[in-house]
Amino acid sequence: MKKLITSQAVTLLVFFTTLATPWVKAEDLLSLYKSAMQDNPTLKIRELGIERAKADADIAVSRLYPQVNLQVTGSKNYANEAGRLSDYYGQRAILSARQAILDLASYYRFDSARYAAKQAESEAHLARMQLTAQLIDSYLEGLQSDDEMEQLWGEKEVATQQVARLLAMFQMQMAKVTDLSEATAYLQQLETRQIDVANKADAARIKLRELSGRDPGELAVLTRSNFPVVPYDENYWVRSALDGNPDILARTEAVKVSRSTLSSARAEHYPQLSFLMQRNESNQDIDNLPRREFGVNVVGLELRIPIYEGGRVNATMASALAQLNIAQQQLEATRRTVERDMRLVFASAIANHARIESTTNQVNAMEQSVTAQEVGFDLGVVTVIDVLDARRRLFKARLDLAKARYDFLRDIMGLRMRSGGLRQADIEEFNQWLASR
Repeated sequence: MKKLITSQAVTLLVFFTTLATPWVKAEDLLSLYKSAMQDNPTLKIRELGIERAKADADIAVSRLYPQVNLQVTGSKNYANEAGRLSDYYGQRAILSARQAILDLASYYRFDSARYAAKQAESEAHLARMQLTAQLIDSYLEGLQSDDEMEQLWGEKEVATQQVARLLAMFQMQMAKVTDLSEATAYLQQLETRQIDVANKADAARIKLRELSGRDPGELAVLTRSNFPVVPYDENYWVRSALDGNPDILARTEAVKVSRSTLSSARAEHYPQLSFLMQRNESNQDIDNLPRREFGVNVVGLELRIPIYEGGRVNATMASALAQLNIAQQQLEATRRTVERDMRLVFASAIANHARIESTTNQVNAMEQSVTAQEVGFDLGVVTVIDVLDARRRLFKARLDLAKARYDFLRDIMGLRMRSGGLRQADIEEFNQWLASR
């Protein structure tokens, strides 16, 4: 028994030492959300991807704008003409301007690049949604662990008093050793549970630090216990997801990218027509033979008709067609996945809302049962085993109630996120339900 008391003293010392450790100022969800949106590397990568996609679009459209080139050549020439040797300096300057009139391949490449930029924007939105989901889940995981730890301390305090009482009764031969052992085992079970819960709380804070780039410190607690029912019906949420989910939007743009790429490949078979203006100045002819300086102005149309390139165009078309089919199947798979997840989350939200009411009633009933069992134990009507069993069931019911509340919040946020409708205003609304300890 001395070892038991010593173990309890050490546990209490660790607990109060933890409390005395200086925490960073308590953080609510909104402040962590803002930090994550500003500093998270994953989001920055996606935002840079948007800039790159827009730059690729500028590259593609540049082929449709005027192309102006200046070519200047200087040379030292050695001529042997009928046995007569001579050397001279030659120079040639060509200034040309070309404007595409008909270039469908370049036009479709530009079209594909524009859709790719929109796809990058949708993927960035998806990354923000996923980051927000991870942040909310980790925050609620931390709160749930903190709540469980608080309940464990309360339950452990009662269990410690129970052990001390039974120990005194055992020393006076008023209690059985089996009752004392059962109470001691329950106390030890609570201590083991504390270790696991503390590890979960640390893991949640580590994840929050990774996502937000700052130490969350002590978390602001949930102050609301009653929640409104799930708004709208299942079909509303499914339609919203199919219309606004960023993953579906990104896949839709990917299909457009592939379709334009296929059109660009097919257009390689078509003629290309350009308007050409050119100014040539030189002091030598095409064979580099010397002549007096001259200048030639050229204005014309340039027509290019593809005939055969070793099957390159057909192979490019086949590749683009396969990629289009892949993109279409990925879009369909994403639609089905999003619809399935939305229906599952909606069903879970309905169930968890009902569980909140059910477990609340269960907790109230169990509290009355524990009180009755403790009175019965004082009167000698029930055993300590009955009291401990009632307390275990009450403790589990309280944990189930807390889990139902946090799961319901996860589901509500999940419905909004999957429909693409979760905004900072929603985080601010949820944040009003939090308060410092």
